[in-house]
Amino acid sequence: MQNSETDLIFSISEGDITAFDQLFIEMYPALCLLSNRIVGDEAAAKDIVSEVFFQLWKTRTALNEVKNVSAYLYVATRNHSLNHLKKLRRNEKKVQAAYENQLTEKTYEDILQHVFHAESVRILHEAILTLPPECTKVVQLNIEGLSTNEIAQELGISPSAVSHQKARAIRLLRGKIAPGVALLCLLLAE
Repeated sequence: MQNSETDLIFSISEGDITAFDQLFIEMYPALCLLSNRIVGDEAAAKDIVSEVFFQLWKTRTALNEVKNVSAYLYVATRNHSLNHLKKLRRNEKKVQAAYENQLTEKTYEDILQHVFHAESVRILHEAILTLPPECTKVVQLNIEGLSTNEIAQELGISPSAVSHQKARAIRLLRGKIAPGVALLCLLLAE
């Protein structure tokens, strides 16, 4: 995060919408991924995460008591997602079998693994955005599934230049991702 987490929490608790937007932009994709893994419905996952952020904003004055806002958001998203499954169970008998299946399959370790995956994707995305612009564009097109030749054609450069940018990106990402993954392991150990 650009600001320290403590500064960010303080700013949000004081009603700073820019700080809240920053947190939303950084955490929303990873939280949606986590929720979708639990509920198995992308649209519902987006609604759930939006509700988590809405609740966070409504109770922002109590945020100073939160020590780790990322962990807080992951737990809140998990709880809202599980509550969503419970609500489906109450409202639709057809969904009851799927609900029970979800709850028995979604052990704590499964959910922790989903959190790890979502946070890893977020760290990788942040690291890619810090690459030089030409590297970022090549990596993003590669992630979209374009081949080296297709990327070269799209960007108007040679395939060897694309290969060079890919190698450069990998070299730069190694130094940026390793500290983030180590931090993630520490957060999940708490």
